[in-house]
Formats: sequence, structure tokens, C-alpha cells
Amino acid sequence: MQNDRTMMARTNWIAALLAYSLAFVVAIPFLWMLKSALESPAAATAYPPALLPDGAFIETFRTILFETRLFHWLLNSFLVSTISTLVALSIGIPAAYGLSRFNFRHKGLMTLSILGTQMMPPIVLIIPLYTTFIKLGLADSMVGVVIANAAFSLPVMVWMLKTVFDGVPFEIDEAARIDGASWIYIAARIVVPLSLPGVIAASIFSFLNAWDEFMLARTLLRTVDQWVGTIGLSSLMGEYVTPWNQIMATALIFTLPPVILFLFVQKYFVSGLSAGAVKG
Repeated sequence: MQNDRTMMARTNWIAALLAYSLAFVVAIPFLWMLKSALESPAAATAYPPALLPDGAFIETFRTILFETRLFHWLLNSFLVSTISTLVALSIGIPAAYGLSRFNFRHKGLMTLSILGTQMMPPIVLIIPLYTTFIKLGLADSMVGVVIANAAFSLPVMVWMLKTVFDGVPFEIDEAARIDGASWIYIAARIVVPLSLPGVIAASIFSFLNAWDEFMLARTLLRTVDQWVGTIGLSSLMGEYVTPWNQIMATALIFTLPPVILFLFVQKYFVSGLSAGAVKG
């Protein structure tokens, strides 16, 4: 018994050591970003680089906060990410509920087809989307970016939500049907509230996917007023000189909103990812 406890304690210690080591390795890029944001331009490009920042960051943050349109770009990113997530949810929840609860011909083929759309690299669709949006008058418009981001997030969202809805016993639906409830009522008032952690997890996925998107937004948006945060960040790179300390400071600010969001909803996100793991 004592040997078993000793072995378990040793195993837990090794597992904790490996977990902390992996977390440190993953955090290195973020720590380097923070270090570069808190130092002068000369220190940011010095070789060999110093391990600690020199602390000359006041001018850096003054420049990016008051001499760029950073807050406007962040607001655009927030609007695009939020609206595209709501659009994807409004389509994804009924689609996932239908795939989870109803049987019809070629259901399996349709489900695989939805997942198959993710096999194509998004960059392949850039030119067709661009020409389509030009014809529809949606080029250089955040509406076009919202539609495109929602479309790209929708297949994975449907799969995530279907897995979550599969974890809700179908007997609940049958009992509600006996009481006279409609399928819409069951989905909106019973199944979705019971699957709320999974819905939040899918929403976070869609939000972060839109928040980090660059290529599509860079292709569609030309006016500075329409730029989102990723385009604004890339615009800081000069042709001859690149102010790495300003870029890292901007990236640090751009990273804060999704980090804060995740800290508030992390318990729902973790439980949502495992919601469909055990059915019933």
C-alpha cells in the first residue's frame, strides 16, 4: 500500500512537471511579445537580445494609442466577430438540431458533406468570394466579411453542436411532444438550454475564428475606416523599417479581449467540449 502511494505521488509529480514545462514552452512566444512591447526600438532589434526589457515603453504605447486608429480597428473586429458568431449560431443551431434529432434519406452523406467543406483551404476560395462580393456590392464592406466569416465557421459549429445535442436524451423530446410542445419550442426552450456549455464553446470557436482572420479581410477591405485589427496590425510593418516594439505592443493589446473573454467563460468552454463525450 505504501509503495502504491509512493508510486502514485511520483507519477503525479512527473505529470505536473511535464505539464508546467509544456505550459512554459507554449508561453514563450507570449512572454517574448510582452518583453518586446516593454522596450525601446533599439533594444527590440538588438543582437544578441536581452532577456529582460529595458522598460522604455511609454513612447511606444503613446504612439500606438494616440497616433493610430487602434481602438477603431478593435471595435470593427469586435463587431465583425460578434455579428458573424450570431449569424452562424442562428443557422447552426437549427441545422445541428435537425441532424441530431431527425432521420431522413442521405443524412449521413449530408453530415459528411458539411464536414468535407473544411477540407478545402480557405485561401482557395478567396478569389471566387472576392468576385462574388464585388457583383453583390459587398466588397470593401464589413457586411461581406461578416457573411464570409460566418460561412467559414458554420460547418465546424454544426458538427460541434450536433455532438452536444446528441448528448441530450431523446426521451426528453418525446416527453415534451406528448405534452403538445412543437419541435421549435423543444429546441429553443429545452435542448439548447440543456446544451448551453456546448453552445458557448461553439460560439467561442466562431468568435476567435473571426477575430484572428486576416487573409479574407485584407482582400475585401480597402478603406482604413473598414479595417479590422489584424489589418491594422499588419499596416505597422514598414517597407524599409519595421518598428517591432510597436507591433508587439499592438499585438499585446489585440490579444487581451479574447483572453479576457476566455477567462470569463473557460468553465463553460471546457465542459462544452466534453459535453457530447458521454451520451445519455
